[in-house]
Amino acid sequence: MLHYYHYRLRAFKAELRMLGKQLEQFTLLVSAMFFIYLPSLVMGIFFGLGKLVESDSVRLTLEVSFGFLLMQSLLIQTVKSGILDSHRRTFHHTLLSNRVHKFIADHSLLLLSHLLFLAAFVMAVSMGWANLMKTPQLLMFMGAQFALAVLQLYRPKSAFLSLCVALGLVYIVNSVMVYFLTILAVMAVGACIKPRPTHYKVAAISAYGFWTQLVIEQPWMVLWRIGMSTLTYWCTMIIVTERPDLSSYYSLMALLFNLLWWSSLLLDTNKQVIVHRGFWQSLAMLDEMQHSQYLMVMMCTTVAWLIGVLLFGMGVFEISILLVTPLMMLAIVKRPKSLALVWATLVIGIMLSKVLFG
Repeated sequence: MLHYYHYRLRAFKAELRMLGKQLEQFTLLVSAMFFIYLPSLVMGIFFGLGKLVESDSVRLTLEVSFGFLLMQSLLIQTVKSGILDSHRRTFHHTLLSNRVHKFIADHSLLLLSHLLFLAAFVMAVSMGWANLMKTPQLLMFMGAQFALAVLQLYRPKSAFLSLCVALGLVYIVNSVMVYFLTILAVMAVGACIKPRPTHYKVAAISAYGFWTQLVIEQPWMVLWRIGMSTLTYWCTMIIVTERPDLSSYYSLMALLFNLLWWSSLLLDTNKQVIVHRGFWQSLAMLDEMQHSQYLMVMMCTTVAWLIGVLLFGMGVFEISILLVTPLMMLAIVKRPKSLALVWATLVIGIMLSKVLFG
């Protein structure tokens, strides 16, 4: 029995190492940001949890709750393959036939990687049982966190639907307890319903049909960027409400982060063009496919930018972000490993210009 748990832990560590190699080009940038902003990040998480426990505004509590749920979904989805050992899961029965141990291993690794739930748990323990009973919304929030994480592992479509419902309820309900009870009810229904698989095949070979088919077969390629854009704007709106004096700087930084999320889509699309290069050349469609991916990525980046300026306003520096998008895309195509460096250079240049001339 123990050999199975040892294997799952080793497989989980191996998957994390592989994920680190995939993000190798961002290692220097992420490491620098991690060590510089780690104290602020930890303080921000507990500040948000504090707003959930004690806040005069129900709306703010709901907004913070949804932000945490969305953030955890993105994090869990990133390490989901390692938690479930998806690539070799069909062979697990050769190691151990008892499904109970598979269930225990799944949930143990889930808790190990669920940093936001652990932060909420630490806060709950530090409050003590007496104070915790006076703030039942924290317990409900932790229950929603864990239930959504489990749903993310086994029913991802139901988890996505639950997040959509959670977003809509922020603008509908006026009670924190009603909010969490409704979300938990939706999750319970989603856990009992097994979604039917959907299949889509293009009728004719075309650039539009190929990208549509690709998004349907690999939706995470787009969904995580939509989630990160939503989370970036969502957090910025909360911060701007709390610190309106710094709204122009935070909103500009939000647009810059969205430039990174969506321009990096070109890494995925360009990989597909390169893999099928010979096929597109045989159809004399290689140039068309290359142009179509540039157009698609530019359109997605522009839509994300437009949503940002509609939320926070538009100025000279906001327009400059849209103007440097082609430069970012050119860097990705010509030198993909320098993506993080190019983006960091643009951030420093635009933010420094904002400080000096804004």
